[in-house]
Amino acid sequence: MPTSIEGSYNESMPYSVFVAVALAIHVLINVLLFVKNDNMVAIKYYRLFLISIGLFYVVDILWGVFEANKWANALYVDTFIYFVLMESTILFWTSFVIHFLEGNRVFTQIVRWVGIAFFVAEVVLLIVNIFTPILFSVDKNAVYTGYAARDIMLYAQIGMYSLVALYSTIYAIKTRGKDFRRYIAICLFGLVMIVCIGIQIGDPYIPFYSIGCLIGVCILDTYALEDIKEGLKAAYQETSRLKEEKEKTLDKVITIAYHDALTGVKSRHAFVEEEERIDRMISNHEVNEFAAVVFDINGLKQTNDRLGHEAGDKLIVDAAKIISSLYPTEFIFRFGGDEFIVILVGEDYKKRHTYNNRFTHLMDNNVQNGGLVISSGMAQFKPGVDNTFSTVFYRADKMMYSRKEHLKDAQNAEA
Repeated sequence: MPTSIEGSYNESMPYSVFVAVALAIHVLINVLLFVKNDNMVAIKYYRLFLISIGLFYVVDILWGVFEANKWANALYVDTFIYFVLMESTILFWTSFVIHFLEGNRVFTQIVRWVGIAFFVAEVVLLIVNIFTPILFSVDKNAVYTGYAARDIMLYAQIGMYSLVALYSTIYAIKTRGKDFRRYIAICLFGLVMIVCIGIQIGDPYIPFYSIGCLIGVCILDTYALEDIKEGLKAAYQETSRLKEEKEKTLDKVITIAYHDALTGVKSRHAFVEEEERIDRMISNHEVNEFAAVVFDINGLKQTNDRLGHEAGDKLIVDAAKIISSLYPTEFIFRFGGDEFIVILVGEDYKKRHTYNNRFTHLMDNNVQNGGLVISSGMAQFKPGVDNTFSTVFYRADKMMYSRKEHLKDAQNAEA
């Protein structure tokens, strides 16, 4: 940022345009770290560091706009925030470095306290600056002037980056592999910031501080964070795989919960939910027609007693197959041991008599031929009379028992 400048539109707007480009590049190269979460402490601080830089770019862009348009009050507030964000980047940068390098404990503690000291000192100086300009001032003509405290803070930053660069260089010599790349990247970041801050102090017309941040982050992205980003990708892929497996497991659980394990038709649980849904529709006057057909297997108890439960289970499975073949609808439920119910809606409701007559004819033949006999009873919904599904069910159930007695008599007669 300029030390003392009475700028012009031609000088300040290119300043903003360049920083806008830096912001775009910053977002593009770090999008993976922004959109994919990671529990690594160093990455959390690095993400905060990246966010503070991004906000710093935004404020720097606005600085050029406000200065070009001579908006003095906006320029003052923007400059104030500029300094806060500058020190925030240092605070998060130092926190990132000590967790990222995991080196000498004494040195990391020094770096930690240096970062905190920078931030606290900047806050104090900004508060003092409100009453007595020691960092900067902006007059009514939107002329910005930087003072000695500003330069001292920038020189102090150079000292801090020099210390980190020296430490990183020493440890880089002692290490190999990815640790070597990490230390060298931190060292290069420091060197870039040293050069750019130094030029920023002497040349106020180009945003060298933003240039340093951009180049430094590119270095880190290329040499230090490659293995971490690969880890993030692997973690994201593993999370996606686990999510897919979880969804498959959930589908299996739903299938088990809503389908009868023995027959494959829908379960009692599914029937209860469907009954509740129909009751809501009746209450809201959203349904006008449906029919319920109740089924019960004749002679199941005798089969279980004489031949065992395996034979009884086969009887239940065969009954489910017959019902499914003659009532081609998805609303077939097994709600008891040998009890089934079919709910007919839409086109199936219109064909209810055809289905019922066909089933009745088959059962009459089975009585004569000694086949599987299933009793059934059908009832249809009566708007204005039936207030719940259960009233339809009970009529169908009553008709089923009447049919059951008739079929028993016919079976006895055949015997």
